Amino acid sequence: MRTFTKCERTHPILSLWPQKAYSNQCDLIESDLALNPGKRENKDKVKQLTSGAKQVLKEPILKKLQEGSVLSEAQIETLLIDLVVEDSYGSHITYEDKASYRSKEGTRLRGVSRGAFNRTLKQSRRNLTRCFYTMLLLAYLGLFEFTIFRPFEEVAARIGDYRRIRDILAGKKELTTEELESIRVTERTIMSALDELSTSLSLKSEISKRKSE
Repeated sequence: MRTFTKCERTHPILSLWPQKAYSNQCDLIESDLALNPGKRENKDKVKQLTSGAKQVLKEPILKKLQEGSVLSEAQIETLLIDLVVEDSYGSHITYEDKASYRSKEGTRLRGVSRGAFNRTLKQSRRNLTRCFYTMLLLAYLGLFEFTIFRPFEEVAARIGDYRRIRDILAGKKELTTEELESIRVTERTIMSALDELSTSLSLKSEISKRKSE
């Protein structure tokens, strides 16, 4: 049975971290929320905590969404370190330290220059801003009312339900076999729906779809 720890409710993203990373990360968050930059041991604790930012990208649904998004793995990891990790730790982390915790692409090593970290962070923020403006543009044009966007709305609703289920189960110390299987079934359903959305037909009108058949 799956054992949960208290800090999985600290931030929604943390509940997605692989089980192997849970115990160390959670113990660090719960035992020491005050960061003292001058102490070596505290920097080591933050380093252990930020190691989960890379691991969270291995979560199946998140990985699938990332592959179809405008954000690279490096950009998402950078955002997680900049926002989620710092917020979960409860104290400011300098950009020099944040850069030292990010993984190097294509290797198992960690640490990039502050300039590289800030450039990636700037790129991710710019991409996110463009996404938000695209959504606002589509809303302004009234295109979200078209039926072609309904499948996306349905998948978004399923993902929302999935996250709520995980939040509820995170309050339990252990999960039964049935509960674990329920999560796996839900994950497979969402993954299948995402595969369907990735086809070229997903953004065609019903008339165009029938004509291409």
